[in-house]
Amino acid sequence: MEEFLSSTGGRLVHREAEPAGLYWAVVQPTAPGSNQFVARISWTVYPHRPPSLLFAPAIDQPTSDPRGWPAASGYRAPNDICKPFTAEGQSLHAEWATGPHAWRNTGNPFLFVVENLVEDINRIGGARAA
Repeated sequence: MEEFLSSTGGRLVHREAEPAGLYWAVVQPTAPGSNQFVARISWTVYPHRPPSLLFAPAIDQPTSDPRGWPAASGYRAPNDICKPFTAEGQSLHAEWATGPHAWRNTGNPFLFVVENLVEDINRIGGARAA
């Protein structure tokens, strides 16, 4: 996962002083001149549950600032991301508990989440919600 982020110009940050399961993913969009996004990824039970996924303008800053959020579909700044790979999306859609949107805890779920995140940001050319 760290290798994937690094290959796209981003990085993963986890400090020992932070709660277990809390990570910051710095994502660099591929669009020229785009600024980085900082995703706050918080796992409660890895790999059995999807993580909470929110955005902040910078590491350790509040996730309530819409300027830190991408303008991607389903990313509802500054509240939540309504996607099957997030805890917020799964809690909003009980029907996602089964079928094609069900959380899969096999393989590398952390990489799965970050790949989806990077793809969504690149799909919109790094556009911001605010």
